[in-house]
Amino acid sequence: MAEESVAARGKDFIKQNILRVKRSSPKELKQRSVDTRHGDARDLKYSGLLPIYVHKKNYGKIPKFIANARAFVSVETETVEHREEDKIPEIPSCRYVSKEERKMLLDVEQGMKQRWERLMKQFQGLPLTVALAHVQKKKARIERELQELEKDIAIVERHPHIYVYDTDDT
Repeated sequence: MAEESVAARGKDFIKQNILRVKRSSPKELKQRSVDTRHGDARDLKYSGLLPIYVHKKNYGKIPKFIANARAFVSVETETVEHREEDKIPEIPSCRYVSKEERKMLLDVEQGMKQRWERLMKQFQGLPLTVALAHVQKKKARIERELQELEKDIAIVERHPHIYVYDTDDT
């Protein structure tokens, strides 16, 4: 009875299925990589082994928002440079240190040498072996101040002509 109904319609489904299968292309399999000895497989597309990203249209091009930001920054730097060029440079005033001022700076009674002698007396009064932290800090501070004073004294004694710039750093 089933054959009679098929023959009555005039269609042969078996032949149609055979033709459809012959004309169709095979199913495309997913590319996969096996990464362990137990055969665990992963999709190759998402594994990072295929260069998918480099084939995009915008690969290697600077994004628009960065290009706009660069343009904005370059315009700002140009305006700041123009402002700086328009300013009149201020020449700091300087004065010559006279011989009397040099003597006062170096004076044994009230100058740098007196300060150096006081610091050296404090330094020599410290114990040779320093075990406490606050004594170590004090010794380091005194040594630092002595070195600075020695440099300043050497500069004043070595150079006969000294000029001092008066700058307003207030």
